Amino acid sequence: MAPSTLLLVFAFLTIYTVVRSIRRYYALKAFGGHWSAGWSRLWLLKTQSSGHMNKTFTEINRKYGPTARIAPGMLITSDPELMRRMNAVRSPFTRGPWYAALKLHPERENITSYIDERKHADIRGRMAPGYSGKENPHLEQDVDEKLLQMHSLVQERYLNRPDEGVFRIIDLARVTSYFTLDVISKIAFGQTFGFLDNDEDPFGYIENLATFLPAIIVFGVYTELTNILRIPLLKYALPKSTDKRGLGRVMGFAADRVRERFGTKPVVRRDMLGAFINKGLTQGELESETLTQITAGSDSTASSLRLTLHFISTSPPILERLLAEAKAAIETGRITRPIIKDSEARQLPYLQACIKEGLRMYPPVTGLLAKRVPDGGAMIEVNGVEKFAPAGTQIGWNSWGMMRHESIFGPDVEIYRPERWLPRDASEKERDRITRMTETVSLCFGYGRFGCLGRGVATMELNKAILETLLRFNLQPCSLAKPFDEMVVGFYVHENMNFVVSERKEEVGAVVNAGIAIDAGAIAGAYEE
Repeated sequence: MAPSTLLLVFAFLTIYTVVRSIRRYYALKAFGGHWSAGWSRLWLLKTQSSGHMNKTFTEINRKYGPTARIAPGMLITSDPELMRRMNAVRSPFTRGPWYAALKLHPERENITSYIDERKHADIRGRMAPGYSGKENPHLEQDVDEKLLQMHSLVQERYLNRPDEGVFRIIDLARVTSYFTLDVISKIAFGQTFGFLDNDEDPFGYIENLATFLPAIIVFGVYTELTNILRIPLLKYALPKSTDKRGLGRVMGFAADRVRERFGTKPVVRRDMLGAFINKGLTQGELESETLTQITAGSDSTASSLRLTLHFISTSPPILERLLAEAKAAIETGRITRPIIKDSEARQLPYLQACIKEGLRMYPPVTGLLAKRVPDGGAMIEVNGVEKFAPAGTQIGWNSWGMMRHESIFGPDVEIYRPERWLPRDASEKERDRITRMTETVSLCFGYGRFGCLGRGVATMELNKAILETLLRFNLQPCSLAKPFDEMVVGFYVHENMNFVVSERKEEVGAVVNAGIAIDAGAIAGAYEE
């Protein structure tokens, strides 16, 4: 090709790129945002990689409105009404390209990565019965078994005995992750990974996942990069079921459990996997879905569990009130021993208030979950002004900002205060206030056709583990590896949360219970964010 022709091609491509950038900028010019967000995705990549994107997005929404611009062709919203509108059963909004980044299996899509609405609806419909528990009669019993095992682990390895000169520290982040990972493997396969057995990560899974998640962030920003994963050489470098460690080893574990259910002498169990098979999921589909189930179903629940335990155990009046509620219920026979039933926990108002407040303070999933504006575009209301978003625009959600609307939750949104969930009186106004808060916090689990199938299981784990752990143990924070407000990265909480554990002294039913001595200075700054 002649030099003049090359120059002409280069000039054409340059003009095309500039014109395209200008058109994309003006397409969403009505929406405010960082000055560079209309021209480049670098600001979004930097923000999502910063470790405090939750705060940055919230600042953007507070400054520019509940729906603002974060990249060319992408908005972010903290508006609960818009999220419900996008996720509604008959909404024309669909999953955006962002979801392609959630493809964990190198060869197969999963329920979280499907962009095709028909495929997503089909797989969701076939998996829903497995999560409901109707086909798994041992689900709650399995959760109880793993919770008692976690408590035994704490009792044996981490309990402090000052009189004997025994002083230990427990990393609550690590132990709660072990608990939720063993729960999900038990209820899904009837066999656990064995994290709690030896108090260790037998596969190196958690460490490997922490290094894998940044790649998801990059692919979520530059979604076109997901296409390169189809290149054979790169596919070879991805985790695979033959790996001895990390995510690939978990893939292998899941694949082995799935393989047992097929063949000439298949294993038959009444568990989640069995329910999925009864609904026609193939062996290939199950290998992909179980990997997603493990990843998404364990870490988000563990994050909510450890952070709610942190907030309660570092607030003596809240802890005292929760234990008093539990003690009264035990004395009147409203709580089963040694582990509270899920149905019983749902009847304890203050426990439920503590759980909802924990979900509000630290929503367990901070990924964008971006939806695509339908053909023809859509009008989006921003502070009472209708603004047009053209077709193809992606709209992500700002879960942190959504849970900090003062008009919904009150002026003290940065404070962990379960009392906000309790009615002040029996008026209709109070009922409406609490209903509005509940509907907003429930968005943590999605909504409509994108609601979380594992919500019931996650809620059961929180209902049981929070109360029973606090009834048995005195948790006193002693150190944090990083400032508390820097612990949310990407999707999940990863950093260490170190606590000193001591046993409660006063007998309450079949467990022990006592007051708590808190060193408030040990966690200075924890409530700043």
